[in-house]
Amino acid sequence: MRHQPADTASNGIPPSASESTELVSIPPSQQSRISERIVIARGDGVGMGSELRPQHAHETNEDEEDGFVAVDHEDAADYGWYFRRPQPTKPSALDALHPFVQLLSLSNIEDCVGVEAAFPEQERCSREKLMYRLTKCPELSLGIFSLPVAPNQPKPQPTLVAHIIATRTSSPQVTDATMAMPEDWQSKSSSTVQTPTDTEPLGHQDQGATIAIHSLAVRPEHQGKGLGTTVMKAYIQRIKDAAIADRIALLAHDPLIPFYESLGFENMGPSNCQFGGGGWNSMVLEFSNVADD
Repeated sequence: MRHQPADTASNGIPPSASESTELVSIPPSQQSRISERIVIARGDGVGMGSELRPQHAHETNEDEEDGFVAVDHEDAADYGWYFRRPQPTKPSALDALHPFVQLLSLSNIEDCVGVEAAFPEQERCSREKLMYRLTKCPELSLGIFSLPVAPNQPKPQPTLVAHIIATRTSSPQVTDATMAMPEDWQSKSSSTVQTPTDTEPLGHQDQGATIAIHSLAVRPEHQGKGLGTTVMKAYIQRIKDAAIADRIALLAHDPLIPFYESLGFENMGPSNCQFGGGGWNSMVLEFSNVADD
């Protein structure tokens, strides 16, 4: 027979072990654990009536059974908005130009002549060579045009601010023959690769596996804005995606070697080409060495 405690606190909290008259049929080890819980609960001002109630076999604690404790997340900070919102971009010098990329044609000849003025005179592509290259292989050219937008002003004409002019060649590197053009090019309907026993053909070769870049030029007032890098990356990706050549080759002076190497070109050493006075390095980007995106 179990004896009830002599009294009960008015707030419903049973007296602690030290206040109870006797705990019957409860092992001493359990008495100590229950007493400690009562003291803690009383110190916190929490009722222990339900805490001490024994659970029957059919009663379960869902939180303990599932192995987790439910947490109210209403007060948790919501950081999802940071990833859903558009990330701010840092304005660049190109933003004011409103640039766009476009293939070149003979209609751009005057603009191309103006862009070539960025080079020393002996290294510029002549008007005649520009006409030859834009006639024979305009699909191998690329230009960046600027079209600034001014409020309440008539729409301006696009301005060519940078360009790439190129041809095909059968040589794996740029040579003097690559940089030249045949005198009778206007009377020839096409350019074809010569037999191996012949001298290297001059100028553009329709079946050449190498894209020879003759000019990467940026107008002086727009240099330092990343236009050269932008147009070169676009050009490389375009040629690679089209799978129309095995490589891209060009000539570069010593100060520009790191720039082209950063774009994937390999320095093949000094070139024998004497165009513009010589002193060039032969740079080659082999698409077989470029990883697919």
